[in-house]
Amino acid sequence: MNDAADRTIREFLVPDLGEGLLDATVVAWLVVPGDTVTVNQPLCVLETAKAEVEIPSPYAGTVVERRGEPGQTLLVGTPLILVDSGAPGIGAKPDAAADLAASPAANLAPDPAASAVPDTAVDARSADRSAVRTGDRSADRTGDADSGPVLVGYGTGAGTDTGRSAVRRRPAPRRSPSAAATGTGRPRAKPPVRHLARTLGVDLAALGAGSGPEGTITRKDVHAAAASLTTGAAGDGGSDSGTRSIPVRGIRARTAAHMERARREIPDAHCSLTVDFSRLLALRDRLRARDAESAATPFALLLRLLTLTLREHPRLNATYVQDGPEVRTYDAVHLGIGTATPRGLVVPVVRDAQDLSTVRLAREVARLADGARAGALTPRELTGSTFTVSNFGALGLDEGVPVVNHPEAAILGVGSIRPRPHVVDGDRLVVRPTAKLTCAFDHRVCDGAEAAAFLTALGALVEDPDTLLLSL
Repeated sequence: MNDAADRTIREFLVPDLGEGLLDATVVAWLVVPGDTVTVNQPLCVLETAKAEVEIPSPYAGTVVERRGEPGQTLLVGTPLILVDSGAPGIGAKPDAAADLAASPAANLAPDPAASAVPDTAVDARSADRSAVRTGDRSADRTGDADSGPVLVGYGTGAGTDTGRSAVRRRPAPRRSPSAAATGTGRPRAKPPVRHLARTLGVDLAALGAGSGPEGTITRKDVHAAAASLTTGAAGDGGSDSGTRSIPVRGIRARTAAHMERARREIPDAHCSLTVDFSRLLALRDRLRARDAESAATPFALLLRLLTLTLREHPRLNATYVQDGPEVRTYDAVHLGIGTATPRGLVVPVVRDAQDLSTVRLAREVARLADGARAGALTPRELTGSTFTVSNFGALGLDEGVPVVNHPEAAILGVGSIRPRPHVVDGDRLVVRPTAKLTCAFDHRVCDGAEAAAFLTALGALVEDPDTLLLSL
């Protein structure tokens, strides 16, 4: 390759797709070598622990080389694709790409106090695409609530005085069915369908032509194939027939690694308490009678009482720091809420929960839960928790022992509220709506007595929320 050609080859690196993410998995390529691409045309779909997103091209030109096959994980800051822009100056924003190459996000260390189970999902059909700020990159990491994700791709800078494009979120353009074909003999299927097939253990190559336009494999085809795998006759003893392997990637892979680390590094213990929710439910009913739109659920009321209890028991709202060693407590209560989504467990974070009213707290929890299931939350909304709550009751479970969300000091598990036999006044058996609260805690941070004091204080507030008036 001559010098002139060398000057037109643009190397696009795996971008930083969020705070603390150091790698991404190739889900599907949307272009092949030899294709002509335009600025912001989708090149491929990458999956991280936070999202599955389309990556737009920062350059116009011809695809020269792709790096990474579907299913392969690439480090942030390593080459993703080479594009021949044809001549110097044709490719859009080459300086921006150079800036990214000079400062790969792989050099960024995640916040040690951040929740490491991020957990959100983005369906590739509505995957978010954002533009990167190409000037001072430190501004992208200031934590401005209006800044959105760090980057997904580059913009053209049109309409700005500085030549930098504002960070924005917008749906990816719909592609025709023919765009799903890669031209390499791989089955025709859109990225969300490929993701579904990997999750269900379906080999797309074995399905042949799908039922969609031009033989495109659809979700219905994948589900039908998965059903046949599940209901197919089991083979004879020792046969592999009827078995399937399900790759663990993205959120589930990150969750698995996080849980393993938590179990390895945190010497946890736990304690439980059965609590009478009669008066809290009565309070809920009174609030709803006054304002039907108050969103005052029992869980939201419990979280409000929890924030007050954590302020009185700061060692539960803390982190154990190996260097020193020391226990680092936090004035702010950033509540992580364990949320089940189609792509796995994520933990959206209610920041400064101690400053929110009950109504605002309830609405913020509902907003974050909806956003987590839809895959619409930003990295900032998925990191930085100081204490996590796992609501087993929402799954129909009476109790459970949660795993401490590393590097936090404790987590609260909440069982279902059901009518159960309950002893009151020492020896009188009645039926009351009760639930079991379970606290798992880092035994390096606090001992059993401190954890018990925290849990009994919370239980006392739940059983008699009117005592809050004494502290106001």
